Amino acid sequence: MSPFKNNFPGIFGHAQTIGERSLKRFKNLFPYLLSAGFSLFIFEIHMLGEVDSMLNERNTVLSNGFLTSQITYHKEFAPFARRPLTTLLIETTSNWSGITLGKAFVWVNFCLLALAGILLFRLSRKMGSGYGNGILNILFFFGSFSVLFAFFPPIYSYDEPLQYCLVFAGLTCLLQRQWAGYVLWFSVAMVARENTAILIPGLMVIVTGLRFSDRNTFLVGRKMDYLLTGLPLLFYMVYLLFFISLNGLWAPAQMELHERLSSINENFGNVQNSIETLVSMFLTLGVSIYFIFGSFGHNPGAIEKRLKQAFILSCSLNITIVLFTALAREARLFSLPLVFLWPIMAQYCSREIPLLLSHRVYLGCFSQIRYIVSFSLLTFLNYIVSFTVYQPSMHPAYNYFNEYLFISLFLMYLHYLLKHYTNRNPLEIMPFPKKGQGFG
Repeated sequence: MSPFKNNFPGIFGHAQTIGERSLKRFKNLFPYLLSAGFSLFIFEIHMLGEVDSMLNERNTVLSNGFLTSQITYHKEFAPFARRPLTTLLIETTSNWSGITLGKAFVWVNFCLLALAGILLFRLSRKMGSGYGNGILNILFFFGSFSVLFAFFPPIYSYDEPLQYCLVFAGLTCLLQRQWAGYVLWFSVAMVARENTAILIPGLMVIVTGLRFSDRNTFLVGRKMDYLLTGLPLLFYMVYLLFFISLNGLWAPAQMELHERLSSINENFGNVQNSIETLVSMFLTLGVSIYFIFGSFGHNPGAIEKRLKQAFILSCSLNITIVLFTALAREARLFSLPLVFLWPIMAQYCSREIPLLLSHRVYLGCFSQIRYIVSFSLLTFLNYIVSFTVYQPSMHPAYNYFNEYLFISLFLMYLHYLLKHYTNRNPLEIMPFPKKGQGFG
């Protein structure tokens, strides 16, 4: 120890303690700052002058008129009117603060996006993931296509930020067997957006894996768990019947169902629509599915396996429903089952991301001519697919969908080539720290 430390041990120890406390406070605060920062970043993307979003309509000024018309539309059009919660939050914020409805729309939805990121981090931690993995899961959430471009046409998000918050809160309660909280949050989530119901089969899969402390109550308890898991669906059906009866919407509801069943013709009516439908699915789900199912170095725990199975079941059901009853180019419609993957993405990618960041692997891989040729050919094909074959229904000059598709495909085949090389030429690649290591 230095003479200074010997002479002033109390002062030095006190300063060290203050530093540790400050670091701990920053560590606790960082997920909040990160989520808020990403929400602000996404807002800035939507406000760029060269893009056409719901917020600006190719301008650098907030489009209050268009947003107000969207709020009015969601109040008057029956399929949207039965989802009153986001509209209620926007109008309440406007009335209490005195700001315009357009500004209230921005404040409500982007605050909810930030809150969703925080709740996802908490959910990840409750599942036993490390601090670093929880942070990475936030990045995966905000980097997903339907969140990053949430308010671009034809995605047209409205109720989704609130829905994500409610679902993440409900999943946290479910994993802790807090049934009152689960039933409350998921019941409200279904009122926010009725497609929350497609998660119920996946939730049944998760519930099957929950343990009982007393074996004697296993059979009765398991049946009760299934009943409680499906209870939000029963509450929503009661709400829906009450809402339709109160507003005399039986005839419009039947007409809506008939119109929705013709969506399959719109989604696959011609070659261009078919391409946009398939690409919309890929943009929303492709990268997540690739890394979750292509990570062979990860040994998943029981809850991770259940979440993966829940995703497969809910995703299959959701894709079928969307293709037959909705416009697939509204890519946000494919994203809801990802709530089962976002809390575990970092755990599955703990070895895949370091692989993409290892300069040793790049030097070894691209020192061989076959990998250089493969990479060049795939990049050429990627460019053709991303900027020529795929033509969004909204002019590509006014959004970044083509660029996102290019980057997504690029990451996938780059990872595949690097993985192929390391399988044949094993290298020591350090995975991200697990719980209790490194990040804490």
